Amino acid sequence: MPAEPTDTIVGVNVELKGSLKNRGPIHIHGTVIGDVSSDSLVVIGETAVVTGPITARQVDVQGQVNGSITAEEQIELQPKCVVKGDLITGRLSIKPGAIFIGKSQMPGPDEELPAGEKKKPRVEIE
Repeated sequence: MPAEPTDTIVGVNVELKGSLKNRGPIHIHGTVIGDVSSDSLVVIGETAVVTGPITARQVDVQGQVNGSITAEEQIELQPKCVVKGDLITGRLSIKPGAIFIGKSQMPGPDEELPAGEKKKPRVEIE
């Protein structure tokens, strides 16, 4: 995913309970219990555990997510990540070693994503 300046960082020793919302990128390395929302990129680092829904333009998962993920553009599941929840996105990439338990939905070219943008679906499984 393209690099963007990070607005919000949740450190490895931080436990946050509640809603985490930001217009800019969010990087999580600690624990978040609650919903995470960004108009940009959300990165779930290798040491992160998120319990709750995630909504963003792009989501890159390297750690653990227990909840649904909705991304207007794309979701990337990196090696060693664990995702237990449903995915809705325009493009999905699942790297070897990723664990995904749930359902994925990629709206077709005539269907609208939750944010109202139309995208062609694309799946990459390495």
